[in-house]
Amino acid sequence: MDLIESDRPQVPTKVEQSGHQEKVLLIELQIREYIGAFLWLGLLFALTASVKVPLDSSPKAAAVSISKAPWIFGAIQWLLQRWPAWLSGWVLPLLSMAVLLTLPWWAQKAGKKWVRIIFLILSLVWVGLTFLYMFTG
Repeated sequence: MDLIESDRPQVPTKVEQSGHQEKVLLIELQIREYIGAFLWLGLLFALTASVKVPLDSSPKAAAVSISKAPWIFGAIQWLLQRWPAWLSGWVLPLLSMAVLLTLPWWAQKAGKKWVRIIFLILSLVWVGLTFLYMFTG
């Protein structure tokens, strides 16, 4: 059964006004998200390219030493030095990823305020662990 042109759903071409907020087309939101993601990735790439981190030990160092990871993995490296590998290398990163992936669902159930608080706390924990790794060695 063929649909006639007039029976097909029409995609709005204008931005509609609804109160004081304007509705934005889905494709425009996707473009904004892609631009934002690529800008953040570019910033992170520039930051990682500018930080010089030695990846191997010095020839003058002792034969057995703790290997250092790049600062990006500093939080996991710091946890690996203090806790069992199964917990700090698998459980905590996967649990954090699961929390981040379920945040949109939580926004519908609990509200955006709580989602922002959870995201902020989780981010501060991982950033704090990375700084602990960088400055306490």
